[in-house]
Amino acid sequence: MTSETDLYRKAQIGDEFAFKLWADTIQPNMGRFSYQLGVSIEALPKFQRRSLQQLHRQLEYLTQEQAQVDLYKIMVQQLSTNSLELEIRENLAVLGFPEDDELHAELQKLELNQRIPLVLTHFHNRSKVDIAMIAEKTEHQIIQTMNDGLQALQHNLRLDEAQVFQRLAMLQKSYQRFMPPAPFDQEIQGANEKFSVPEVSKTTASPRQIRKKPAIVLGAASLFLITVIGVSFSVNDQLMETAGTSEGKQAEKVTDEMVADWHSKYEMIKETSPEHLGMSQKQYVQLDYVKLADAERERVFSDEMLDSLKDDPIKMESTVYRLFWQIETPQGMVDSLSSNSMLSSAVDDFLLNYAAKTDELRFFVEGMMQKYQQELETTIVMGQLSPEKLVAQSHSYPKQLRKVIEALPEYNLLAIVNPNDNQFRTIRDVNKLNQQHVIASHPYAFQYLSWLSGEPYFDDSGFFWPIDNITHTLISMEESLLVEEEESALFDGIEVAYQQTFWQLVKGSDSSPVFDKQGKVKVEYQSAWNSIASSNPMAFIILPILEEMEASEWTTSAAYDELEFHDLQDALEMEKSGQLADKLPNGNLMIEDEFVDMKDFDYSRIQSLYESFKVSHDLQLLSGVQPLDVLFVYHYANKVEDAKTQWHLLADSPLKPTLETFIRDWKQIPELTKTARWIELSSNSFKQRVKDKVYMYPQVDMYEFDERLDLLLVTEKNQIWQIDYRQYESYDLQGEDQQFKQTVDLLYQAFSVDQQQQLLAEAKPGEIAGVFFKAVENEDILTVKNLMEEVDWKDEDFTALFESHSFRPFSELAQLTFKSHFAPNKATGHAGSVEILYASGLQDGLFPEHFFMEKTKNGWRMSNINEY
Repeated sequence: MTSETDLYRKAQIGDEFAFKLWADTIQPNMGRFSYQLGVSIEALPKFQRRSLQQLHRQLEYLTQEQAQVDLYKIMVQQLSTNSLELEIRENLAVLGFPEDDELHAELQKLELNQRIPLVLTHFHNRSKVDIAMIAEKTEHQIIQTMNDGLQALQHNLRLDEAQVFQRLAMLQKSYQRFMPPAPFDQEIQGANEKFSVPEVSKTTASPRQIRKKPAIVLGAASLFLITVIGVSFSVNDQLMETAGTSEGKQAEKVTDEMVADWHSKYEMIKETSPEHLGMSQKQYVQLDYVKLADAERERVFSDEMLDSLKDDPIKMESTVYRLFWQIETPQGMVDSLSSNSMLSSAVDDFLLNYAAKTDELRFFVEGMMQKYQQELETTIVMGQLSPEKLVAQSHSYPKQLRKVIEALPEYNLLAIVNPNDNQFRTIRDVNKLNQQHVIASHPYAFQYLSWLSGEPYFDDSGFFWPIDNITHTLISMEESLLVEEEESALFDGIEVAYQQTFWQLVKGSDSSPVFDKQGKVKVEYQSAWNSIASSNPMAFIILPILEEMEASEWTTSAAYDELEFHDLQDALEMEKSGQLADKLPNGNLMIEDEFVDMKDFDYSRIQSLYESFKVSHDLQLLSGVQPLDVLFVYHYANKVEDAKTQWHLLADSPLKPTLETFIRDWKQIPELTKTARWIELSSNSFKQRVKDKVYMYPQVDMYEFDERLDLLLVTEKNQIWQIDYRQYESYDLQGEDQQFKQTVDLLYQAFSVDQQQQLLAEAKPGEIAGVFFKAVENEDILTVKNLMEEVDWKDEDFTALFESHSFRPFSELAQLTFKSHFAPNKATGHAGSVEILYASGLQDGLFPEHFFMEKTKNGWRMSNINEY
């Protein structure tokens, strides 16, 4: 098979056919880059072809790596000079998840110079040097513009920094599943074909079909594997004719020589696999997947099969390749994808076979580690087994164990530690499989493999992963099951995993109970149950339980006792068929689509509503009022400095201050009519359920990004919309806020003496952050530790943090800003961040740094500090 490098070399000396073949190897990423920067689906083929034509003219002067960088540079230059490519098709949702389509649309609203470094960094893993060359900017400029873009996304989506990064990571997965239309015809006819080829036809989205499945009974040994090991590859009548080897393409019939060659290749795989897997021949032949492959071989090479396919060597060869995949080791399966074609419709069977095979081999490896448990105690470091040491000292193990540990890459397995019993277990390493083109282009494979890489999630001893991870996994499973557009065998297993994991999270087990010894639901499970109440089918099940549990101080619930395993599956099917909304609080909100041009907007439309509401502040006056009108009343009250009315329009929350405190600290926020170009709200706007409440954020186009605007709307009952309260403080430490620095100094001096928490009980979060940075400046480890969420760091860890971070003195801070964040996945909803800006000196600008904060029983404290 001709390598990518060989194709490039031929292309450099004028072989246009080789150039198109080489371009095909980089086309998916090239097309995704174009789409990420705003090129419409319809324009993608022409845009890519034009970029490649320009690259082709200078190819002989470029190395292969330089060519890819120059290609991106060419595309950026084209976009900078031709806005016609940037038409956004709002009705064309190609990414599968509404949240990803929403974030993609928000990306397109950024300035192009903000979009370029953000896309290259987060979706293409390009270095700052490469990005600077592509964008023709300095590294400092690209860092600044990227940060501006991230801040704009934060504001427009009403998310904190961590949530934006999480959304970008999920968007990257959807981008990887998206296969952009190619610049040339899919079938390349031959080397003599002219470089200019017809345009690819327009891509259209197929309508979603609801899948109806019977309830699945719990009992599979592995969470995903309903069929477990018994996955056999059936003949696919729709396999591409390009799937065969050159021999298969040229032959008109299946010959005895071809059959003999296939027999030989099968035997060679089977003969060499035991050594690759580090096991004996006797152990190998006892594996179920080997036995099943041998049985399949008898069927494939039976007289009946050979006779039926004797005139179709391509289909016969495709059948044989499926047989080879069945006998291959996991790594052998991955390697085979680089040299043999596979239709996307065959990916489901391939992955199910891979999952079943790795599951069986996982049990084998873990059994071997259990057998030699005593020998593996030599890997203990500071009372904990070390996976790194397990691999590093494999030469010292007994021969049988050593061979298996060294063969883990062949198994596609990684050794990790079971947190419940401090024993080694294994998980799948799917990174190389994800890099294969046919896998990356499959609509569900990437997400399926991400779940598979974490499976199993629990056993009788409890969850293997933090419960926060489990809730995120459940929500992502549910989202995928709800947006599935076509039948996929992969989702059968996911439905089982979804139900099993939910059941374990809610009901626990004898060895891993959800109730403590006093008969109260453990705090971590209380938080987890609140988190999954943000996702409709799970919310339908868990909301009655939460209501009764909270009323009984988390001890009893009739809904909990009556819960049955199939209830979640029933809720999922109701959601798919549109029957669930009416059964949920605020499930059927009626939102009128509206676009408001803020130019010459004068608030007259809400004048009478404002006058009525400011008299009595009766929330019933807002019942049925459209959300944008409530938003305009709030901002009109800001305009006329009516702080009291603003306070009454704020939804109740644990962070909302008393009316007296709000009025005392009130500051006018920027005028909406002077800040926003337009505001839009529709039934398709991003909505987030948090138990009974539903939050909604309108899209706002601003002249300049300003995060001080209060825009997040929330309703709890009777379609009464209010504004979600957000805490915001900002201090200019080189200007008017010198009193703030004095307050911080006094608080630090008092607190650092005896660490009395009550000294900070009334302190604002910005002041607590200031005391923290003051302690960091003084390398006061005790104070730093007491101003953080619960941590188990040693003193030397803090010393290392100070040295690696190179904190500058508190006195050099130019600005400190605190803001609370919308945190739907936190039971308390108390999340925030502080941004500090140092004066940069020579650059005559500011360097920002971000830190997270959490509300605790003692007040706001720094959190996740280890990320910095």
